[in-house]
Amino acid sequence: MQSIFSNEHNESPVAILRQTMSVSLNDDGIPVVSFAVNRGKGSGSQVVPVAEFAEYISVLESVVESGLPEDNDEHLTAAEMVRRTIRQDEGVISFRVRGGKGAKPAKVVASDFAEVIELLRSTVDAVEQASDALTG
Repeated sequence: MQSIFSNEHNESPVAILRQTMSVSLNDDGIPVVSFAVNRGKGSGSQVVPVAEFAEYISVLESVVESGLPEDNDEHLTAAEMVRRTIRQDEGVISFRVRGGKGAKPAKVVASDFAEVIELLRSTVDAVEQASDALTG
């Protein structure tokens, strides 16, 4: 027997975020937080320098409060990249942490967006503590 829906994932963005969030050092020795909010083709982990994480979340919170901004990309901080790339299409909010080849957007159903951002906000202290532990 072959399942027709074998490739579908019905996990919530919050569940995926909880499973995937980690703090590590990138190749340059910079502490980064990595997480995903969706799975499948065209999706990928968001990797944000810990030093930019709180501001990144602040930008996302402003979208929850004020709606999507109008505008669009280059050598920007994670927060600036979110501000420039965040969009809503067919009930899905997508945004990028970085530009360039291979950069994948996070995609969150609009009805789950505030809860995902709330969970991210609740992790700032733990992410910064994990970063401190990595860097001494």
